[in-house]
Amino acid sequence: MSERLVVRLGSHARQPIPWITWSDEQRGVISSGVLPDAFALSTLAERAGGRPVDVLVDASAVTLTEVTLPAKAQRQAAKAVPFMLEEGLAEDVEALHFITGARHGEQLSVAVVSHRQMALWQTWLADADLPCKRMVPDVLALPRLDDTALSLLQLESQLLLRTGDSAGQVLEPDWLDALQDRLVLPVGQPWALFSPYELPEGIAVEPQPFELPMECLCKGFAKAPVNLMSGPYAPARELGKAVQIWAKVGIAASVLFVLGLIHNGVTVYQLNQQQKALSEEQTRIYRQLFPNEQRVVNPASQLRAKLRGLGGGSGGELMAMLAKLEPAFKAQPEVRPEGLRFDATRGEVRLQLMGKDFAQFEQFRETASRDFTVETGALNNDEQGVTGTVTVKAK
Repeated sequence: MSERLVVRLGSHARQPIPWITWSDEQRGVISSGVLPDAFALSTLAERAGGRPVDVLVDASAVTLTEVTLPAKAQRQAAKAVPFMLEEGLAEDVEALHFITGARHGEQLSVAVVSHRQMALWQTWLADADLPCKRMVPDVLALPRLDDTALSLLQLESQLLLRTGDSAGQVLEPDWLDALQDRLVLPVGQPWALFSPYELPEGIAVEPQPFELPMECLCKGFAKAPVNLMSGPYAPARELGKAVQIWAKVGIAASVLFVLGLIHNGVTVYQLNQQQKALSEEQTRIYRQLFPNEQRVVNPASQLRAKLRGLGGGSGGELMAMLAKLEPAFKAQPEVRPEGLRFDATRGEVRLQLMGKDFAQFEQFRETASRDFTVETGALNNDEQGVTGTVTVKAK
């Protein structure tokens, strides 16, 4: 698709959010605007309309730096990057996400952002139904004229300053005078100015064609050398396994829904041949689930018996609760069950679930809470996603 939606997220929820829809084919702006805060992001879901969503983030929440690594043993040395930077960081390395970028000789560029900030951005996007595959610090989408030039752009009330291939910073306008002496360029080398902004006296300026700030950043987005959506935040592959592997209890419950619908559809007026074909199909599905079972007389009844043995209680009560949970699974299709235990005495179902992120678990909990009292256990986050336990009990 040649059209995309680009948004710029601030470091906190109350910061304005500029956005733009852009056509790569026409090299032009389709629409643009500014949202008052992160809580208004959901208004862009319809405007996105299936377009890819590119996300710029406030670089003031990201540390852009570099480390010196010997050319030899590069892979082993790269693992030590967090600990090489540890003394200069305000948080423990375990609380931080490290992204390595371009390498120039022995200098390796590194971007550092807290897991807390990444989770905040991802929650905003998930709540607004805006899936994101690339997340770039805004200053690194600012074009550069050459390897030595500095680029400056005003975005809302902030100044974006790019000082290198993988370096830059976000400034308040009042700070520019104080930093002027530290940003000295070679004699005769001007600053590339992408906004009608008046620089302090003494700075040589080379004005660029003025555009919407987000239009300028949108054009440079694809060339940004860093993508924060890496490592534990890398999006799941869209083309993976053809069939997701579900836990046996989850499969049995799903198939039982199908068998129940088929059974209810059979009436006394159906032909004997149709009933025979239906019975054969039920047996075939049952044998796929339980290939070691030799004797299959009534697959629907035998499957209920399997579920009672796995759940430890009444199959009818369990199926009624699973039926009420179906809307929660439909609303969050990426949340899938990996285990199930039914306690008939307490009238509750304990689900072991796996999803992409914490936001999906929260939305699953909210949907299920319409019919159940829901308790969420400890959630664990790893490269595969987020796993955790959810217990539901009839109200």
